[in-house]
Amino acid sequence: MNPWLSLDSTGESYSLALWRGPQLLAECSGGQPRQHLVQIFPALDLLCRQSSLKVGDLTAVAVTGGPGSFTGVRTGLLLAKTLGQAGQLPIYPVDTLEALAANAIEGESVVAGLDARKGEIIWARYRVRQGLPALLDPARLTTPQEFLDSIPAGSLVLGSACQAALPQRQDVRVLPADLWRVRAVSVGRVAWPQMQEGAKTSWAQLRPDYVRPADVQVHRG
Repeated sequence: MNPWLSLDSTGESYSLALWRGPQLLAECSGGQPRQHLVQIFPALDLLCRQSSLKVGDLTAVAVTGGPGSFTGVRTGLLLAKTLGQAGQLPIYPVDTLEALAANAIEGESVVAGLDARKGEIIWARYRVRQGLPALLDPARLTTPQEFLDSIPAGSLVLGSACQAALPQRQDVRVLPADLWRVRAVSVGRVAWPQMQEGAKTSWAQLRPDYVRPADVQVHRG
């Protein structure tokens, strides 16, 4: 099977993963806040060379289109659009919250939430089986207290919203902090069924989801 790329840069770090079909070949992550644009292209080139590939060998791109920081979302989409336009590659957009929920791997009620700043949280609830989320409650932008009051008992919760809203809840399980960042591996896991179904987007059709106008920034502590 031909190699393809999944990526995320919606938060304070970027994450890249190379695949051949459903098989993960390599991944990397890193970066400094607001420096993604100058770091992510060289990181992709290095990751390809370490996997004995060239960037031109890629045949598809899966990318998170938001919600997330304005700069981070733009950077990820810019990379996806650049690759898509240069190689006429299909693009598979993935919702950031869905990719975050996929980190849970298994759970009947998984709540993925991000601190959207300005005293608000963006969150959604999923059922996750074998790393594939199914939406239960669509994304909502609420206050931390509304978020806290809305989480069903017994839920697994992850994401930067945990810092803002969850110390009071004893009837939910907060997943470890190393699962609070979106991984390109999770993006790829979510995108693979789309690829099998042919649910692609062209680079020209790719659109961001900022939640709010351009001044929104997602803080991941």
